[in-house]
Amino acid sequence: MEGSRLFLGPFLKLKNSSLYNNAFYLMLNNATTCLIGFVFWNITARVFVPAQVGIGSALVSASTLVGILTGLGLKIGLIRFVPENRERAGVFINAAFTLVVLASITGSLIYLVGVNYWSPALGFIREDSLFLFMFIFFTSATALSGLTDSSLIAGRASRYVLWKNTIISVFKIPLAIVVFAHLQGFGIFAGTGTSLVIGLLISWLLFLPKTYKGYFPRPAVVKDIMQKVLPYSFANYVANLLNLSPQFIYPLMILNVLGPEYSAFFYITWMMTMVLSVIPNGISQSLLAEGSYDPEKLGRDGRKVLLLSLGISIPAVGSMLLLGGWLLHFFGPGYAQNGTAVMSYLALAVIPQCVNILYITVNQVKKQMHLIIAQTSFLAIVALGGGYWWLGYVGLPGVGMAYLTAHLLLSIVVIRPLWIALKEKSYATSAKV
Repeated sequence: MEGSRLFLGPFLKLKNSSLYNNAFYLMLNNATTCLIGFVFWNITARVFVPAQVGIGSALVSASTLVGILTGLGLKIGLIRFVPENRERAGVFINAAFTLVVLASITGSLIYLVGVNYWSPALGFIREDSLFLFMFIFFTSATALSGLTDSSLIAGRASRYVLWKNTIISVFKIPLAIVVFAHLQGFGIFAGTGTSLVIGLLISWLLFLPKTYKGYFPRPAVVKDIMQKVLPYSFANYVANLLNLSPQFIYPLMILNVLGPEYSAFFYITWMMTMVLSVIPNGISQSLLAEGSYDPEKLGRDGRKVLLLSLGISIPAVGSMLLLGGWLLHFFGPGYAQNGTAVMSYLALAVIPQCVNILYITVNQVKKQMHLIIAQTSFLAIVALGGGYWWLGYVGLPGVGMAYLTAHLLLSIVVIRPLWIALKEKSYATSAKV
């Protein structure tokens, strides 16, 4: 009993705070979507052959990567600046939506022009006008989905993020398995994209108006705000791209080096393991929103977040190490045989990730963007460079080895400055927009 009190202490102290509430809903959102995602990919692995799953997962990865590239960092910008501009939140959010739609369309076209160069296995989408249109449309929906989540988080309404993403996760199962099954690998991508559109419409017409009174989605341009927010957002854009680059480049790297079957083996393993990252990511997103409302409490709340993240992550990682291989058997013997080793490395990386993500969040609140870019650059260089090198020597486990090495080395570097920052009593932030 005493051990339970010690373990849950930081959580119990926060139980009546918006930090706790938002963190709880964000962790529950990530856990729920990952759980339903496990079911989704389990079904697809049984309905489609590995090569088709590999094509579908590569399309999802490519679309998501383009969506992040064209998001311009405004996901973090909304969370950081909407609390400072609550009276203009609606028009601020619509301006971000408008800018990102234009950027995502442009980015999709650029990707499609060069698809035969960087993803030859996906070149078939250029040969069908319907496939081409759907890729552009669903990539825009992917970018807008992230901005919608950030808008809800900024309004301290993370419960709607849970509802939205649960709806999306549930709808994509019948859409991919039944409605678009005749499109084979592309059907997986089409079902996922259509479910995103459904979730967006519900959020724009129901959830956002409940969070921001009078909100209605419409094109907007807000020059005075965006001129001040975009430099901060662009720095986050670069940092976020670097931080997430392994997630979206690994499947494409494996697709080109080992083939679509191994891309499928890795993607399923990655999706299962990344359920663990919901813990540090969810708590840190809540900390960013709360720190933007009241930067003076960042140090106190940050220390609690660090203890809470590690306290939940360590036993969760241990459970994954024990049960991961058994869980992969549900997808088929090929997934267990090829994914168990890489899963162990990816799971262990979550522990140092708790430190790394928290340091990024602290610097986002303090607007220390040069530190975030340096941190994420180091992570991307080691994870991708090491992954490509080890992939050729030891096969699929090599990318897991590189990912763990990158996060472990980075945590050793940042743990001391992080702890110093969390012990500071006040935070000087730049003027409100």
